[in-house]
Amino acid sequence: MIDWHQRYQQQARWTAQLRAYLIQKAGIQPLNRVLEVGCGSGAVLREFSGENGIFGLDIDFSSLQITQTLLPSASLICSDAHYLPFVSKSMDYCFCHFFLMWVNGANVLQEMIRITRSGGAVIAMAEPDYGGRIDYPSSLSAIGKYQIQSLRDQGADPFTGRKIRAWFETAGLIDIESGVMAAQWTKDQPHPQEIDLEWSVIRSDLENYCKPEEIEALEKADRHAWLEGTRVLFVPTFYAIGFVP
Repeated sequence: MIDWHQRYQQQARWTAQLRAYLIQKAGIQPLNRVLEVGCGSGAVLREFSGENGIFGLDIDFSSLQITQTLLPSASLICSDAHYLPFVSKSMDYCFCHFFLMWVNGANVLQEMIRITRSGGAVIAMAEPDYGGRIDYPSSLSAIGKYQIQSLRDQGADPFTGRKIRAWFETAGLIDIESGVMAAQWTKDQPHPQEIDLEWSVIRSDLENYCKPEEIEALEKADRHAWLEGTRVLFVPTFYAIGFVP
């Protein structure tokens, strides 16, 4: 069983430094009106705690209930990101985080632009690209192959990361910057609890494609490689920021 709030918090830990850079580059100030599209349980939105004009939107009401407890001052909306319930140019900044892969990314980006004022930033803070995934030892590459199929069957686009630069350009944003998060590997990382959480997701993704004993063997090999310091796992995670003309 996946604890999605813990998963969102884990993803937020991965991107903490990048988000700080993007927030600074965007010029977000305490009194600005800021919307996170696909805010989930508030793992990222909570960083704006205590500030006015903070909005979060998600289609999952149960996640928004968690967000409300973490960030009672936020205005939360349960709605479809393809049809944002805001008037045009009503937000100063609009961002998402590990989200565009789960929707029609290009269309949702257009909606994010529509509701953002001229001069405001639109940010895709993190979008993975499983097509560029690297696994070592190579015997673990099956994990990525199965996950790609699982994500597709769930309605996601596992190759979203490589596309967001083109989406931002095509949508007419200006002063666009895009890039890929760096990665580091050390013998004492990640923490065992991080591996446990990752495998709760992997098991869920693989259960319809592998026999239980195959999943168990992959997990055992993965944990052993981390323990030995030989594991390399890299999923290119792209970001993009652009400004509304």
